Amino acid sequence: MDAESRNRSLICVAIIILILSFAANLRVVFSSSSGGKIDIFTQREPYSGKGANMSSDAFTLDQEVNIFALTTYYDWPEVGINVAFQIIGPKNPIENITFCRIASTNESGIAMISFRIPNSNETTFGEWTVIGSVRIVDSIVQDIVLFKVCWIVEIVSIRTINEEYLEQKSFPRKSTLGIELVLQNIALTHKNATLTISLYDSIGVIINSTEVTDVAIQPDGVLYYFHYFLQIPGYAHIGNATIYACAYTVPISLGGIPYCPEVSSGFQIIRESMHDIAIIAISPSSNFVFAGDIVDVNATVKNLGNFTESFNITLFYTHLVTTEVVNTLFVDGLGSGAERTLVFHWDTENVSEGNYTLSALASQVDGEENLDNNHYVDGFVEVKVEVEPMFHDVAVLNVMSSSASVYVGESNEVYVVVGNKGNWSESFTVTVFYDSNVFGELFVDGLGSGAERTLVFHWDTENVSEGNYTLSALASQVDGEENLDNNHYVDGFVNIVALDTRADLYIHDWLFWLLLLLLIVMIALLIIWLDHKRRKNKAKEAFYSAWTAWYGRERIQ
Repeated sequence: MDAESRNRSLICVAIIILILSFAANLRVVFSSSSGGKIDIFTQREPYSGKGANMSSDAFTLDQEVNIFALTTYYDWPEVGINVAFQIIGPKNPIENITFCRIASTNESGIAMISFRIPNSNETTFGEWTVIGSVRIVDSIVQDIVLFKVCWIVEIVSIRTINEEYLEQKSFPRKSTLGIELVLQNIALTHKNATLTISLYDSIGVIINSTEVTDVAIQPDGVLYYFHYFLQIPGYAHIGNATIYACAYTVPISLGGIPYCPEVSSGFQIIRESMHDIAIIAISPSSNFVFAGDIVDVNATVKNLGNFTESFNITLFYTHLVTTEVVNTLFVDGLGSGAERTLVFHWDTENVSEGNYTLSALASQVDGEENLDNNHYVDGFVEVKVEVEPMFHDVAVLNVMSSSASVYVGESNEVYVVVGNKGNWSESFTVTVFYDSNVFGELFVDGLGSGAERTLVFHWDTENVSEGNYTLSALASQVDGEENLDNNHYVDGFVNIVALDTRADLYIHDWLFWLLLLLLIVMIALLIIWLDHKRRKNKAKEAFYSAWTAWYGRERIQ
């Protein structure tokens, strides 16, 4: 290789090294990027909580939770920066779990911590919140992920039913016992469960059992109703019996473990032939009324026998030695073991002031021998004439921000829930603050007794300085109001973040490729020019060499 060729090769190598170095050190920012970001999520794929303020799939007791934080600046990972994690457990009266951790991001911009859910459903069941916070350039960015902790699959309730799927508590020997289980799956994906059901008679002898595998339960807390029917054998002992139900991940023989604690329910095993009607409860809608009010009285009856029965129920009210009839209602076709609640409407228009005792009587059915439980006395109602004095009390119940972090100049929605705890319709003004600064005021007109209303305030942060601010709301005092403690409510904070201008230092992807194309064209032109010059020089040298040779020969001749 001649010297000129070596020089040309060295120039090409140098240019290629320059291009590679330029491309390796340039961060290409796509036009859709929006600066510093953090995304908090868990290992619960496909519902891990990826995305801004998303929810993750659920966990249960003693499970390990892995929390990841992906930090980027204009879609490029931020490496070697510290991420702060705050883990907040559900509120409870025993112990509120809150702790903090710090982890550094790896080459992919991901920081990770892990912890295990305590094995105590009294303090851990409910919604958990994980807050991730990091400084990227000169801004604080945050994200949260929410997840529930509970039994992933839980038997919510259990009851015994007849073959018409109606609740029944008494079953004769040699009859069919129906079991209704209500299950709930709080996960965001379907779960399969193995269910076991066992029956024990009054002395603890197991009289029947079953196992049902691969019961598919829908996700996201949808209630699933499972029904199964078992035969009560003739050798079962009369009396109070018990049914037990359990839910497992797979059959125990295949390594199954419980999803949740065992549930149970009692029922009665009775003789093959019996008639017995009973009134088991009386409940008025209110124990204190004014004369003229309508009192709804619930009377619950139960068929303790093993035949379907029809009969009358009469409701009475008694004051001193005087007893009056409210009404008589007919119960048609009450199945064995079933219960039914009848509603009596007692009009107190012509009832004098005083205390009244309620009672009910069920008529005797054919073949019924036990009449002691046909009559039931319970509950009282006090009828008043004078009107109680009114009291006034309005309250701010909650203050919530639509976002925990807002850029300066953006509009942020703040929700304020107010309520009327008095017994008089009220009108008042609600003022909202960030720290001690007022940013909104709304008038609440005619809020009824016991009612609540949500107010929406639009906070314009155009002239708000960067920093953390505490939100609060104040309800004005209404006439006659004495309790002012609940008129003021302070809750939560909002981080006001200044807009980042560092993005101006970066170029768009199309501009990068345009520059790269121009550079390649220049290199190609340079190579062509060098090659042309080399050829021209060689032609010139050949010409002079030929001319010199010719001229020399002419001189010699």
